[in-house]
Amino acid sequence: MIDSHIHLDADQYPDPSGAIKRALDAGVSAMVVPGVGPASNRRAIELGRRYPGVVYPAVGFHPEQFEHGEHDALAVLDTIARERGSICAVGEVGLPWYGGGSVDARARDAAKLTLARFAKLAAAIDLPLILHAPHRCAADALAIIGQAGVTRAVFHWHKSDEQTTRAIIDAGYFISLTPEVAYRDRDRDLARMLPANRMLVETDGPWPYGGQFAGRLTEPAMIKDVVAAIAHLRCTTFEEIAASTTANARALFRIGE
Repeated sequence: MIDSHIHLDADQYPDPSGAIKRALDAGVSAMVVPGVGPASNRRAIELGRRYPGVVYPAVGFHPEQFEHGEHDALAVLDTIARERGSICAVGEVGLPWYGGGSVDARARDAAKLTLARFAKLAAAIDLPLILHAPHRCAADALAIIGQAGVTRAVFHWHKSDEQTTRAIIDAGYFISLTPEVAYRDRDRDLARMLPANRMLVETDGPWPYGGQFAGRLTEPAMIKDVVAAIAHLRCTTFEEIAASTTANARALFRIGE
């Protein structure tokens, strides 16, 4: 299994070696660690160097890290180009929705332009995008990355309407499911409708969850529970979901090539 989105560079994982060992013991063979800004990107890249073949770093510029400005965006664009050979994706990038209070129209327009810059670079150097584009932002992000010529992308922790979801699938992009699929109706419905060849699994740790995960630090080992929940919802086997989501992640991020 592959955790396609885990922030192991975050402060909640002061020593990620334990989380990585528990993940490997649970059958999680690889994990994608997306950065969210200059410092985070450096930590993700270093983790990739410490755990080659297990941790796959991505370099990103999170749309809700409002303390980051144009200078930071340029620094991240430079890092992506410079580290092209050592990263598996551009991300986490996208459009703002949560955090920092309400986002006005001017800020949203600026975020769209920023996403377009990262999307164009990803297309130019043949890297996939890891997208933060919840709810109505997903349709805007889909249009932006399509115009930029992006051929590989995942809409992480997707939360949008069925029409937008089907448009993402039709465009050949992936959608990832989190531990919420074990207990939240919206995510359970999404798990039932996604084609097997468009689905990824993720934890998005250290984000905390409810249900059977309440009170636990989110770790990549939880992917086992995500896969089990999806298998139950789709009336299939654990092995089938593990195999298909792993193959999808390998194809998207070119892991193992």
